[in-house]
Amino acid sequence: MKLRTKLIILVSILVIILMVVTSRITLGYLERHLHDSIAAQQTATVVHVATDIDSTLRSMLELLTASARVVPPAALADPSGAKAFLESRTGLRTLFNNHLFVVDAAGNLLAEVTNQEVRRVENFSGHAFFNKARATRKPLISELTTCCTGTANLREIVFISPILGKNGSFKGALLGGIDLSEENSLSRFGRITVGNKGFTRIIDRNHMVLIHAEREHTLIKAVPEVARLVDAAREGYVGTRETKGRYGDILLTSVTKLGSKDWVVAASYPLAVAYEPVKVVRRLFIISTVVAILGVLVVVSLSMQYLTRPILALERHINELSGKKGKERLVPVSNEDELSRLTETFNTMLAEIDRQTESLRESEDRFRGAFEQAAVGMAIIDREGLLIRTNRRFCDIAGRHDDDLAGLDCLALVHPEDRSAAREIMPTIAATEGEPLTRELRFTHGTGRTVWANTAFSPVRGRSGPDDSFIMVVEDVTERKRAEEEILRLNSDLEQRVADRTAALENANRELEAFSYTVSHDLKAPARHISGIVDMVLEDWGGCMEPAHRELMERVAAAAGRMQSMIDGLLELSRVGSDELRRQEVRPADLAREICIELTAAEPARRVDWSVKDVPPANADPELLMTVLENLLGNAWKYTSRNERAEVEFGCEYCSGKHMYYVRDNGAGFDIRDAQRLFAPFQRFHPASEFEGNGIGLATVARIIHRHGGTIRAESAPGQGATFYFSLS
Repeated sequence: MKLRTKLIILVSILVIILMVVTSRITLGYLERHLHDSIAAQQTATVVHVATDIDSTLRSMLELLTASARVVPPAALADPSGAKAFLESRTGLRTLFNNHLFVVDAAGNLLAEVTNQEVRRVENFSGHAFFNKARATRKPLISELTTCCTGTANLREIVFISPILGKNGSFKGALLGGIDLSEENSLSRFGRITVGNKGFTRIIDRNHMVLIHAEREHTLIKAVPEVARLVDAAREGYVGTRETKGRYGDILLTSVTKLGSKDWVVAASYPLAVAYEPVKVVRRLFIISTVVAILGVLVVVSLSMQYLTRPILALERHINELSGKKGKERLVPVSNEDELSRLTETFNTMLAEIDRQTESLRESEDRFRGAFEQAAVGMAIIDREGLLIRTNRRFCDIAGRHDDDLAGLDCLALVHPEDRSAAREIMPTIAATEGEPLTRELRFTHGTGRTVWANTAFSPVRGRSGPDDSFIMVVEDVTERKRAEEEILRLNSDLEQRVADRTAALENANRELEAFSYTVSHDLKAPARHISGIVDMVLEDWGGCMEPAHRELMERVAAAAGRMQSMIDGLLELSRVGSDELRRQEVRPADLAREICIELTAAEPARRVDWSVKDVPPANADPELLMTVLENLLGNAWKYTSRNERAEVEFGCEYCSGKHMYYVRDNGAGFDIRDAQRLFAPFQRFHPASEFEGNGIGLATVARIIHRHGGTIRAESAPGQGATFYFSLS
């Protein structure tokens, strides 16, 4: 399909859519406006008719009231006088079609002028309208009644006006009746039409049709939809709605309530007839829209032919471009419109294409030179693995001439043991959607020797998309492989030497621990012997010694005791380093609470606030962990002994991805600058006169922690307590 045809179709569709949418919106607005206008006109007609009916009813009631005021008092006592009065009221008799009555105060009928041969009522006191008029002393119009027609059917409306005495007392009443079954003063309102097929009716509060153009439709109930509309009108609604008629036809019904009586005037008009002007407008609008669309299509077609003429000329020029040279390739610019700018853009693009073509030709020349002079071997192979082109370095690595390599399967150059791996390279590149792939392969040189090469394969994209060929880059790494093998051999020798020295070091450590244990064990007996001898001397001759001599002996005993304590510490330190670890899940908080209870029981007079928090379980040797907590909590107990209110806390913090347990006190503390000596054996920061001890406890703790693969550190300041943190891997 030509561009001009596409443009005509596209523009036509857009214009048609725009016109249809605009027409639909406009038509909808006009239809709504016509609907509202028709409804408003019909409502105005009903209101006008209701005004006329109200005027007629008031006039009839006023004439009746005026006659009631001139009734002679003697006529109320003399039926013949009353009769003569009624016969004298010619205008009133005409108005009420000879249905006039005079009754006394008790409701008894005194006289009448009527066309009826039979009279059913002799007394009106049983009727609501008479009693209401007697009670209110005001004229009124009754609802449907049977009092004056002489039949049992509700078909009469009575106008009643009280006859009052000079003092305003009720003396009787003057009545005028209207028989709705015959022609009457209100019948003319039923003959009022709405348009040429509409009709008007009066409906009372009980939904009975009082007045209708067709006699057979009077004195029957209104249809339900009209009845609901009548109720709305009695509540104050004035307007027009759609209703369903007695025979199922849809009517446009307008209603309004009378002012002089709670009757409703309803005018109905067939909906199809009422909205006929709307249909005419719709047909005319549709015809005009179709004509406008056809006109637009013609204009669009002619416009597109005019507008696309330069584009077709540009198309012909492009088709003939291959046979042109120099300035003939440029499209002439005729004017200053958008198409001219497009032509200029095309000329610019053409110049850029020529420039890029020349640049591509130069780039190809540079690539050819770089390909041939590259320091690594390069080859272009097709999808079947056949060599298309090779450079000089590739020929050197393969040990063959380029004429011998042309068309050769590259697998023929690969060492037989590596061919299976090389055969999977092409499928692997295809599976990874063209990702470059590097492999270390062995090649067979033309002389028969093996060449190690780091080989990279990269796909070359063709115009159609799939990989048409591959570039294989080969780097000779034979010397590097030899160096790596030599390094591996040297590393193997080094690892053996390290293993031998490690074994020797472990053996020396075991011998050193055995020596420490032996020395400590052997020293215990002399120390115990010295202590025993001193005790015997003091016991046997202590009383006769000079004070200076006795003090010397006591100092010897104390020194022997300290020596025994230090030897016990060395033995414990040696045992900690030699016993096998028996790891299991341990709850450090339970161990800490047990130690706190034992320390408190040993010295119940001290006041110490223990705080043992719930900490995570640890994977450790339970006996060794017990030793750690005994030393740390024991130190906290010892170095807070001079505090009036000692505080010791055991808890855990999560730091740097591991749990750090801690023991914190508010005791004597120490200078943190000496912390490097803290965990060495026999190192003490306080004299024995202040706090007893042998300096082995923290060294034992550090060795246990290190055996568990953990760390230990301390934070302190003189007089501000100390905190020891440790972890267990």
